[in-house]
Amino acid sequence: MCSTEHRYMRCTLRWTLLLVTFFALSACSSAPSHELVDKPEFPKTNQQLFDLSSTRIPLYSDLISLTPKQTQDIQEFVSQTDIALLPKHKQVYEYLSKKLVNFNYEGENYLASEAMLKGGGNCMSLALLTYAVAKHLGVEAVFQVMHTEPLLLEVTSNIAVTSDHVRTFLYEEKDTAQSSKGFFFSGRSYRVLDYFPGRYDRSGKIIDENQFIAMLYRNLAADSLLEGNLDLAYQLLISGLSYDEEYAPLINMMAIVHRRQGDEVTAERIYQYGLEVTDSKISLLSNYYFLLSKQGNTLAAISIKAQLLQLEDTSPYDWYLIGKDALSREDFKSAEIYLNKFLNNTPYYHKAYFDLAKAQYALGKKTSATTSIQQGIELAKQPASQNLYKAKLAWLERE
Repeated sequence: MCSTEHRYMRCTLRWTLLLVTFFALSACSSAPSHELVDKPEFPKTNQQLFDLSSTRIPLYSDLISLTPKQTQDIQEFVSQTDIALLPKHKQVYEYLSKKLVNFNYEGENYLASEAMLKGGGNCMSLALLTYAVAKHLGVEAVFQVMHTEPLLLEVTSNIAVTSDHVRTFLYEEKDTAQSSKGFFFSGRSYRVLDYFPGRYDRSGKIIDENQFIAMLYRNLAADSLLEGNLDLAYQLLISGLSYDEEYAPLINMMAIVHRRQGDEVTAERIYQYGLEVTDSKISLLSNYYFLLSKQGNTLAAISIKAQLLQLEDTSPYDWYLIGKDALSREDFKSAEIYLNKFLNNTPYYHKAYFDLAKAQYALGKKTSATTSIQQGIELAKQPASQNLYKAKLAWLERE
């Protein structure tokens, strides 16, 4: 299926990341829960394939630590007469609102202290800095996934790098009566930090602190994977999985580093584990299909592809990437299905209509291809895009 290994890495300045389910489970005290009994364990990794001595892996404390000078700056700010009267969560909001006015997007993953020192970084760096300042002032920070317009940043060594986006809620202190009502129903005051909101952003799931930390390690591991440093990527993935071993991007990348080191058996076990424990299956299925196809395991590959074709998932990024990949391999029927799944959830992304039209035309669906290009023209904002689509449309209409 997909020869491109998908994962979320850097986020652009409209930001963040996908995925996790944050829900409360309740069970009758008289009925034992089968969730814990039946939950599979993460497969044993093949540690001997990797050199673990080369680099010190940043700890959680390294990620969120601020320098003494930086914490002094925070304290001086919140000690101002007009700021000191505010609740703590509003103090964090005011500090960051002023501190980040000239924040420079550099597309780099920085620790919180580095992001503040450099006045730059990617959106994950922004979220981490927010988290660090909130932690310093004793404020609860909650993160929410935002589904935004997809942006394919680069494809290198068969690795697709895409953007993703989160926003941060800063909550006032909770009292006993509020503590059990959840974030949105407690009646607590909050401030929202969404540094680069997009016109088409859609609210996604709330993610807890563990997954947020896992996402930070995911970004760092993705950098290492992109650079070809599998030893460092492996160690960062281990760190991330210690916070959330059911986080799909970490599982996917762990399988990838094992496959690239030649251990396809362990890679396959990891894919199978991921498909059992996570709801986010698109990348896992597409990369597992690639592994099985590479092995010549045709029947199993066909079964995995059938699952992918039938899958319904509202997170749009992966559908677009595997649709593009199917198009490049001239698997036009699959490309049409994947791109339609993508557009069902992201109907404003004009480039996908052009890709869909290519697949439809190759399948002999001239009328559908014409309609797709017309939709792309209506949505395209840039004259260059509009002119390209109009030229393709004129050519199709002459056929």
